[in-house]
Amino acid sequence: MQALDEPGPSKPELDQAKIKLSIIIAGAGIGGLAAAIALRRRGHSVIVFEKAPELGEVGAGIQVPPNSSRLLLKWGLGPYLQGKANEPEAIRMRRWQNGELLSQTKLHPESRILYGAPYYVVHRADLQLSMYALALALGAEIILNSPIKTFYETTASVELFGGEIHSADLVVAADGIKSEARRVVLGGVDEPPVFNGFAAYRAIVDTKLMEKDPEISWLLETPGQNLW
Repeated sequence: MQALDEPGPSKPELDQAKIKLSIIIAGAGIGGLAAAIALRRRGHSVIVFEKAPELGEVGAGIQVPPNSSRLLLKWGLGPYLQGKANEPEAIRMRRWQNGELLSQTKLHPESRILYGAPYYVVHRADLQLSMYALALALGAEIILNSPIKTFYETTASVELFGGEIHSADLVVAADGIKSEARRVVLGGVDEPPVFNGFAAYRAIVDTKLMEKDPEISWLLETPGQNLW
């Protein structure tokens, strides 16, 4: 992978907001951390409340296409992803019966040439922890083990389960699929996501074990995505 040498958080942000706001963000997932990074770069005061006691190994590998990596690198995430993200050479479609290559979409270096940004694959936890470190370096306050009990829409404030009330100019709800804020936004009646009948199963396999299996060890010869 090419060196991720894009500027880090020490680079001054030239386009500062004319009016600085105090902002509360619910959730320190990828969405909440992205909001925290972007808002801090504009000079806003940011505090993030996350219900999990720690950020750890959740999820599996995810794809970061050029339209996303362009923003992440612009924000200064490059140094934090060093050694964690990889650039696959291609997405390869194969016949399921025998593995015959049917077609491929080239990704590296084509993504950098065509779109001006790389196509990454990375473990979700590595991406989240990298964004967490960048948000802290930019001055965001992130408080773990702090679930929000109540959102107060008219006062832009939240109440934690410990009874503490925090107020701001704006509250951003990024608290995931089981969002407590969604009910407030929808006027008191929650509308949870509807299952569409499809499911995706993800898993992580130790490459040392794959190397010992002649039927699949060839998958490690070149970085890429294979679909049967």
